[in-house]
Amino acid sequence: MAFTKLIAFDRPMTAVSAPGLTGRTFTEAELAAATETAYRRGIDDARRLADQQIVEFRADVGQLHDNLLKRLPSLEPLFLGQIRDALPGLAIEIARRLLAGYEPPPEVISRLCEEAVTALFPERDNLELVVSAHDAEVLAKLTPNWMERYPGLRVSVEPSFLPGDCQVRSRFGITDARQQVKIDALANSLSAA
Repeated sequence: MAFTKLIAFDRPMTAVSAPGLTGRTFTEAELAAATETAYRRGIDDARRLADQQIVEFRADVGQLHDNLLKRLPSLEPLFLGQIRDALPGLAIEIARRLLAGYEPPPEVISRLCEEAVTALFPERDNLELVVSAHDAEVLAKLTPNWMERYPGLRVSVEPSFLPGDCQVRSRFGITDARQQVKIDALANSLSAA
């Protein structure tokens, strides 16, 4: 078992020597000076390393910048082509999402139906306007003036139609003004352009 004895000194200790050690001993001031010197040398080395890394980083960024600016004119047509190819599909997808669940107000329903009927001009007699049940109720309540210009115009209900969808049947065929058909026509015109 180790034996420990506390020794009290009447003045500050200036040096210590241990038996069997023949090396040089340092005073507290010498040790503090050596520590300060090593600390300063470490700071200087770290600053030199950081400065070197910053110089290398600047050189890398400058080289990247130069290479990018050189390649940019050759990449511009590629980027424009990719954007030109992606925009029609993006526009159609935006239109589909905006119109999903959209229930147009009564005035818009009336205007959509009027546009579909006037698309058959000069045909005015014995037309059939096919709309959703909701739109039929709206048109019955509104009784728009444009309906008087078409003698014998019948309004019929198609349960599968969404609000805002309409078709006009005449002796020449059908004019389809459903939202999905309009979006498909827009997609065809954008893809052809």
